[in-house]
Amino acid sequence: MSEATFNWDEIDVDEEISAEEQAQSENIEMQTPVGKFLCTVMDCQPIEKSFSKYDCLAAHLKMRIDEVIQIEQPVLDNDGKPLVRNGEPVMKVQNVDKKNQAKVDAMIVGQFLFDDITLYHHGEKDAIKRRRLFVAKQIGIITPNAVGITGKDWQSAPGKQVIVTTEWNTWKDKNTDETKKNVRVGWSGYEMVKGNSAGGSNRATDPDFSNI
Repeated sequence: MSEATFNWDEIDVDEEISAEEQAQSENIEMQTPVGKFLCTVMDCQPIEKSFSKYDCLAAHLKMRIDEVIQIEQPVLDNDGKPLVRNGEPVMKVQNVDKKNQAKVDAMIVGQFLFDDITLYHHGEKDAIKRRRLFVAKQIGIITPNAVGITGKDWQSAPGKQVIVTTEWNTWKDKNTDETKKNVRVGWSGYEMVKGNSAGGSNRATDPDFSNI
């Protein structure tokens, strides 16, 4: 199938650019933000995870940021200037100032957060199971009175809202001894949204967990 060709004189896609849009487009860095966000689970797919002692399956969550509740920002002194310690600004997760809300939303709303929730394996530690059940309850996959959970239960995750908290993760590279860091969803970084209950309707595009 051949692609259509055009003459630039025929292309009518003119648009206006506001000063605010110019400012927002100066930096579109997509680094995962640190803070607290209202998210919608957009996708949940079964994947394989490898650990040092065993391999297992996990539910891979893709969550869209719908609202910025708190974000990591410089701490300001009484004069409104950033506090500095050892030459670096002091950063803290805090509420967004109303005058900066539009700028923060433009940079962050619509980004995606990702997390892997490991599914049951006989060799897992108790803490892994506690986190799995915690996350399942906060998202609304199971109720606090559930007596079991299956792999297939995770296919109800898409469409549900949950409050997600991210944090810095720092480690030392074993080969280079270099300190590295990235941003991840916190171990207990899920909070139930009111009305998010287990047993709600699923989307037609729910992934297939039936074989897990």
